Amino acid sequence: MTELYDIPAEVKAALETKGIPYEKVDIAAKTDLDDGCVPCDNYIFVTDGDIIILAGSMTSRLKRNGIFKQPKPERHFFELSYTHHSLSDYEEFEVEELLSSARIVARRRADADTLPRTELIANLSNTYKNEAYKFVRKINALIKGESKESSDDDNNANNEKEELFCPKCGRRYADPERKVCMRCMDKVSIIKRFSVFFTRYRFHMGAIILTMVLTSGLGILAPYISSGFYYDEVLDENGRFFGKILLVIGIILVTRIISLLVTIVNGVITSRIAAKVTYDLKKEIFGAIERLSIGYFTNRHTGGLMTQVNNDANNIYWFFCDIVPYSVVNAFQIIGIIVIMLIMEPVLTLISLLTVPVAFIITKRLFIILEKYHAKRYSQSRSLNSLLSDILSGIRVVKAFSKESEEAARFSVRNKALADANMKASVFNTTVFPFISMLIYISNMLVLGVGGWMVIDGKMSYGILLTFIAYMNMVYSPLMFFVDIVYMLTDCLNSMNRLLDVMDAVPDVVESKNPTPLGEVRGEVEFDNVVFGYEKNRTVIDEMSFKIKPGEVIGIVGHTGAGKSTLANLLIRLYDVASGSIKIDGVDIRDISFNDLRKNIAIVSQETYLFMGTIMDNIKYARPDATEEEVITASKIAGAHDFIIKLPDAYNTRIGFGYKDLSGGERQRISIARAILRNPRILIMDEATAAMDTQTERRIQAALDNLVKGRTTIMIAHRLSTLRNADYIIVVENGKMPEFGTHAKLITKKGIFFRLYKLQMEALRNIGIEE
Repeated sequence: MTELYDIPAEVKAALETKGIPYEKVDIAAKTDLDDGCVPCDNYIFVTDGDIIILAGSMTSRLKRNGIFKQPKPERHFFELSYTHHSLSDYEEFEVEELLSSARIVARRRADADTLPRTELIANLSNTYKNEAYKFVRKINALIKGESKESSDDDNNANNEKEELFCPKCGRRYADPERKVCMRCMDKVSIIKRFSVFFTRYRFHMGAIILTMVLTSGLGILAPYISSGFYYDEVLDENGRFFGKILLVIGIILVTRIISLLVTIVNGVITSRIAAKVTYDLKKEIFGAIERLSIGYFTNRHTGGLMTQVNNDANNIYWFFCDIVPYSVVNAFQIIGIIVIMLIMEPVLTLISLLTVPVAFIITKRLFIILEKYHAKRYSQSRSLNSLLSDILSGIRVVKAFSKESEEAARFSVRNKALADANMKASVFNTTVFPFISMLIYISNMLVLGVGGWMVIDGKMSYGILLTFIAYMNMVYSPLMFFVDIVYMLTDCLNSMNRLLDVMDAVPDVVESKNPTPLGEVRGEVEFDNVVFGYEKNRTVIDEMSFKIKPGEVIGIVGHTGAGKSTLANLLIRLYDVASGSIKIDGVDIRDISFNDLRKNIAIVSQETYLFMGTIMDNIKYARPDATEEEVITASKIAGAHDFIIKLPDAYNTRIGFGYKDLSGGERQRISIARAILRNPRILIMDEATAAMDTQTERRIQAALDNLVKGRTTIMIAHRLSTLRNADYIIVVENGKMPEFGTHAKLITKKGIFFRLYKLQMEALRNIGIEE
């Protein structure tokens, strides 16, 4: 049997109620979306002649065996639907990739023509895409009669499956490469990891704690002076300081002034460290994100990462600069006050603390539930931020298709989910913890009763009772701090978990520790048996080899998705090849430093991105030390100068969100000017003129022809006629290179390139354009 997912015992039991023993299952897999793309536990089982889809929901609740025992989770599977198909009705299964999800579909055999030829089997999110490809490979092998695979293959598949899940709790790893379960990770070790960062501020934090201890010490002294000492030593005729009221008032006033000054010093130190810690922490997080390879960002939403950089950094600051100091001070205060209370009256001290252990045991149990509420709240917050970022980024498309009401509905659903999560966490906090406070204050009433009888019986003076009650009320405040801290602690620990996930992530593309210097780059590029896939089970570039001599211009053509842009991404090392090598001047690019490699390559992509700022700043982004004359010269070559000088502030015109909006062609020409200013030895034009009309493209083509002279140039083009002057053209199809040659040679060959060229010429003639 091949298990691509660890099937829960409850699901196996549900399958057996259908008369299908789990032992007869050949392949077991799981997806996470139902037919309507709603989150759901979708289990797929393949037996000798059938495919069974069991959809439902795995839920768990805590079974309590008493208030002092650890609650145990009980899991249940609620069946939503059951589908049964005959495997003989299908000839092939495949995975269809969509924008943010995928689906498994099956093609019916020709003799089964009563139903549509292609049938949906299951929907899935990108999280389960790798398992879906494995499932498709195995079920297709089963259909072709290759069902009895070697046990080694099955063991390998099961081992891969086991590596995806935490062996302790069974949850899927957030990052399979790290194999770190954030739920089971030792929380103390998490705090230790971040405490290393805060050692650089130990002087400031020590000063904060010292000032807080001084303030706390003066606060402990105050009840004795204003109660016990005042009543028993100043107002009592038998007291040592009878009648010296002004002395007491002076002492109280001095202690208040000293406490005020210490508090001011504490506030100044805290204010100075607050901004610096937050700044440094966000800088560290951003640096960690920036070090990651581009593959890390492909499956993550920008809104979610923004939440991590901002909110999580602030939460961690408050933990170390607020919670930790107050925890230390309150711990000292509790110890100090209890010692004083024991000296004053041991019996009343024990009565006053009678309910405290019970309150802490209950709090510890509640911590588990509250942690789940906070994790859910953050998840909903991140989901809402990601949706909002997505909608605002694509607002033009939303308005073009008049989808405002649909997007408002989508936003409303997630907004309500966040509001519900916030409400549940808040209701839980505000209803449960007041009962704990009440439990602690029961001791207060007991002390009033017992203490009152002791005063009446002459076993305690009135002043001592008042002082004891004051200290008792003082000790409850720090005790309640440790009860309330549970709410803040869960938020902070969740933030630390999420940031460690970013900071511990290992980049896919790593710079060589001992890079080989390129020196004077000639521009020779060689692809040697290059194999690459964005996912382990999908090959995009399949054993491709070619060599570009210095100064040559080559064109790369092919259908959309054939792998043309991937070649450019591999050359600038946004990704690393799976096997084979890419060399520049005979040196493997993996042995070249990032800076050395990329300063000699410029790319003009079809996905033009301009930063917020002036046009001058955007062009100089390629070379910050360039002069204005060099920027203008590059702009003229790119055909951008004419429209730039017509703008109100010319090159100082600010562009980006909230400023001047440029057309697609104008943005592309600025991007080309940026590449020209770089003056690279190797130039990549990835659909560089895609956003320009034919007239504009022709106008700057001569300038581009002059630009590429003496440079190694790779031109990825959708308009094939622009490659007439290329030294040779590579045709890419399904990751391979079926055709290779000059424009004229490929036309004569009448193969793939000829068919593409012919279709394009006919399309242009139909709209009145002659090439």
